Amino acid sequence: MKEYQIQIKLINHLKSRNLSKLRFYHIPNQGIRSVKYKMLLYSMGLKPGCPDLILEFKNGKIVYIELKTKTGTLSRSQKIWQMFSNILKTPHYILKGEINDLKKQLDEIITKHYKS
Repeated sequence: MKEYQIQIKLINHLKSRNLSKLRFYHIPNQGIRSVKYKMLLYSMGLKPGCPDLILEFKNGKIVYIELKTKTGTLSRSQKIWQMFSNILKTPHYILKGEINDLKKQLDEIITKHYKS
């Protein structure tokens, strides 16, 4: 299964949980684009390495989620994003594995941050 397919399944899983105090979204940072369009997006603030999912909890708490297939690895820009998240103390998780494992990992993250 490809990462985008995993992401769709996890978004559907999040929607099914009906969590009223959680907002989640994706910033479309992937794909093949012309150099001109990439430059436009960068000038508009798009950053390489931006995680696949951003979870927003009450009181302004943000959590980053990077999704990987069972064999996927972080790119250089994703490693830099993770390092900077650690410096800023922004929770940043790498979820890796099969879909059921990913759902479980995501549920654990939500449980950890939802009530705090």
